[in-house]
Amino acid sequence: MKKSILTAAIMAVILVATAISQNAQRPAKITNPGAIAEFGFCAANDSTCESGNRVRQDIAGSPYVNGVNGVNAVFNLVSGSRDLTIGLNLSQRSVHFDFRVATSTGSQPAWWFTAPQQNVKPYFNVLGAYYAKEQCGSAPTCDNNYVTRMNAGLWSVSGDNASYALLWNPEATTRPVNSPSPTVHVNVHYVKDGSGEVFTITPLPNLSGQSVSGLESTVRKSVTGAGQYDMPFTLTVRLQ
Repeated sequence: MKKSILTAAIMAVILVATAISQNAQRPAKITNPGAIAEFGFCAANDSTCESGNRVRQDIAGSPYVNGVNGVNAVFNLVSGSRDLTIGLNLSQRSVHFDFRVATSTGSQPAWWFTAPQQNVKPYFNVLGAYYAKEQCGSAPTCDNNYVTRMNAGLWSVSGDNASYALLWNPEATTRPVNSPSPTVHVNVHYVKDGSGEVFTITPLPNLSGQSVSGLESTVRKSVTGAGQYDMPFTLTVRLQ
């Protein structure tokens, strides 16, 4: 009887030790960090502000917050892409695209001639944005730049049956957005200091000082170019 009790106790200790060892070896669960994102906002008729912010917030002082008003804003670590995605396409929020400064002419959509400013609901994708943070490693402070590309797709304009995408993406060589000029890259400026962490995303202007983006239109799987535009912006992102 005593031997059976001793054997059972030993087995229990072995099982506990095995469980502890397995838990220690199991990698930490990866999740997608939520984001709080905000574009610049301009008061009505503030032409100076508008010239530097052709992509603007819909509501002053109200950032896009992951999980609020249907917004999905995360850094995609689970997939391994490290992309920052901000999905407004299924939300109650919108963003203001100001297409008034065309850098090329001849292929603009019909709505551009009467309403070159549009409130729309895109799905933003800043490719690999989280690498700007990861390149800092475990340093307590950091100031790092990561050059990448950005797409804003899956949006539409009232009265138009096309689906549109706006790209700052010179490497999208199979899409009709880099003609007659290449579009520009965007820069992710990551800063970590005593006040916290912040990602600031801006286009990198070309030699002419323009933040060229390309617009494309998709109708029944037919994709065509819809003009190029000077679209500077500042997108500020913090971890949720």
